[in-house]
Amino acid sequence: MRILLATESYLPNIDGGAVARRNLALRLKEKGHEVGVVAPGTLSKNYEEELDGISVFRIKGRTLPLYPDYKFCVFPFWEVKRIINKFKPDVIDMNSPYQIGMCALACGKKKDIPVIGTIHVQPENMLMSVEKAKFLYGILERMAWSYIMRVFNVCDYVTSPTQTAINLMRTHGLTAKAKPISSGIDLSIFNPLNNGDYLRKRFSIPNEPVVLYTGRISGEKRLDVLVRAFPRVLNAIDTHLVICGSGREKGNIESLVEKLGISENVTFTGFLSQNEFPNIYGIADLFAIPSESELQSIVTMEALASGLPVVAADKHALPELVKNPQNGFLFEPGNTEALSDKIIEILSDNNLKKSMGQKSLEIIQPHSVENTILQFEELYTEAIDNYKRTRKH
Repeated sequence: MRILLATESYLPNIDGGAVARRNLALRLKEKGHEVGVVAPGTLSKNYEEELDGISVFRIKGRTLPLYPDYKFCVFPFWEVKRIINKFKPDVIDMNSPYQIGMCALACGKKKDIPVIGTIHVQPENMLMSVEKAKFLYGILERMAWSYIMRVFNVCDYVTSPTQTAINLMRTHGLTAKAKPISSGIDLSIFNPLNNGDYLRKRFSIPNEPVVLYTGRISGEKRLDVLVRAFPRVLNAIDTHLVICGSGREKGNIESLVEKLGISENVTFTGFLSQNEFPNIYGIADLFAIPSESELQSIVTMEALASGLPVVAADKHALPELVKNPQNGFLFEPGNTEALSDKIIEILSDNNLKKSMGQKSLEIIQPHSVENTILQFEELYTEAIDNYKRTRKH
């Protein structure tokens, strides 16, 4: 098959959607399919590059004012059309309701190419800059849901990483055929054998139990909840918080750490290289994720694959990965006392920590990237066959 992935976020971005798209492209290529990616570029012109042996068509992008790490494209329809004419895909998979995704959807419909819509976004991701203006946020959230559903309801099939995500879309008006397909995790890369001792030395992390968070440091991830819960943890047990990642809220979180007087108990590693990143899980005793906007959470899957117990906010799709109390605990979103209590309970009981870690390894198995690729292949084939049957009639 010739498969074109249309996305607003791809390498060098490392958010969940970008990571999932890259993994999908790599594995489809390994299976013998011809894969192309169309995504925003970093230059003021259109260009093509090869990444991991995959053709990536870059459309000239502009920096988003509030999100400097991301680019957006202005009126890319003609360039998207040119790319589709050149690549001649059998199927298009678009995963954002923004400019490139909408243009790929429109072109695919005009050319009778089946279009799969993979949803990795929800209003929380789109409206982070206005989250504190509650009245305005409520209005914009309803408008955003309406807009997202209008776009994806035009697709031939819709996927999202979890059944929770599909159910959420249904409640907001999704009518298209839909099925959950996990973003997938490479269990050969993320596993309990990874050794992070050298990272512990590099960052001068003390020989104490480590609570780990990885991922973007942005508003919807609610790192402030984890940081505010940590002094209470420290009152009960000697431990260390490691925050691996970066983002626009990093300065605010660092200021909060200083204000709470726990700077000696918290380490910010920044982003780690692709080769080193899996090893950071090797120094952790527990993974904590207070985020309230997860349609799946790749970093939580990485933690499970590394054999860690997890304490997670009881919101959206996180309960699909964290089975309370089998491989961790869920806590009421935003409740710092409940979060700290769960961390203390796990770190105070080595047998509980070990049994939860073993259960994490069991729970993650169906999310192997091999299963994910197989399901996407089956979906693409079904979409193409349906189009062929429709043309015959």
